[in-house]
Amino acid sequence: MINDVVEAFEKRSNSEYAEKMAAYMRNKFEFFGVKSDERKLIQKEFFPKLNQEISVENRWDIVRELWDKPERECLYFALDWINTFKINSLRKEDIAEIHFLITNQSWWDSVDGIASNILGKYNTQFAKNQSEWLNDWRESDNFWLRRSCIIHQLKYKNKTDFELLKLLIIENKYDKEFFIQKAIGWSLRQYAKFQPELVKEFVEQENLQGLARREALKHFK
Repeated sequence: MINDVVEAFEKRSNSEYAEKMAAYMRNKFEFFGVKSDERKLIQKEFFPKLNQEISVENRWDIVRELWDKPERECLYFALDWINTFKINSLRKEDIAEIHFLITNQSWWDSVDGIASNILGKYNTQFAKNQSEWLNDWRESDNFWLRRSCIIHQLKYKNKTDFELLKLLIIENKYDKEFFIQKAIGWSLRQYAKFQPELVKEFVEQENLQGLARREALKHFK
């Protein structure tokens, strides 16, 4: 079935689009050159087959194989398929698979969706086990893991653990990595939709500067 997916992408490949897509991603990855709407048509064809034929125990094997393909559309296919998984079908041990996805073929186009959707759902399902992954990831040299810690609550709205978020931000506020500073600002801007005064107070209290500050206060007058 994976070969059939790849073949479907190859049939719709476009070298001109592939070149533009690669350039947009700073030429870090290869592309077939399949536009998003065409990719979604392919996914619509294959997702029902995958859900019917692949067991919960084996689906991560499919994901990993797709993840390792050189063309980025295969990764997008896998990521969109994972997002169809029901939250109650996730297992405690799936955190190892989420770790793999974040630390392999890493870039914002994959990590952000994994962190805010998949990791966010996983953490909701296994909230009591949060410390088992969070305490390790927050101290990692891999900034994608630390970014994931910061933004995994993006869709929690008023249920965001703001005390935890503040701790994670304080731990990373002096990190000059663009994607860390962006994550700090993004997470605060999102929470400001629900608790604007708390966010503004925290930004001033910690004297956040630069990109993090601009992003956090983007919608403040």
